[in-house]
Amino acid sequence: MSQAAGFSGIATAGRRSTCVNAGGGMSSSSYTVETESGESYEGISEDLLFDLIGELSYPDNSFLTIESQGSGDQWYVVVTLDSDDRLEVEYRNPERREHRVVPGGTASRVASDVTIWVSSVVRR
Repeated sequence: MSQAAGFSGIATAGRRSTCVNAGGGMSSSSYTVETESGESYEGISEDLLFDLIGELSYPDNSFLTIESQGSGDQWYVVVTLDSDDRLEVEYRNPERREHRVVPGGTASRVASDVTIWVSSVVRR
């Protein structure tokens, strides 16, 4: 894991759990990002999201989830790396009646698309 300013690690139940507030373009209090390996982040930037996607590995750390922390909000995004090293992104926002799965793409493109989508949901 690349070290970011404000990085702190906490041991939890035999697995590494981290919480980072990295600032960046998206609101830090309205969503969290968690990797399959148990690392948790708040307020990530597109650059950190790119790094996290680049660190996905099948089968032990094959997905990350970005989800709302606001009361009543139920949106989420899941970025998954499959056994063939292909990325897939699932976007879900019941308030907008949106649920779609987008296969393929590079880490850079996925990070950009997810950042734009989350920003649009958070700013509503």
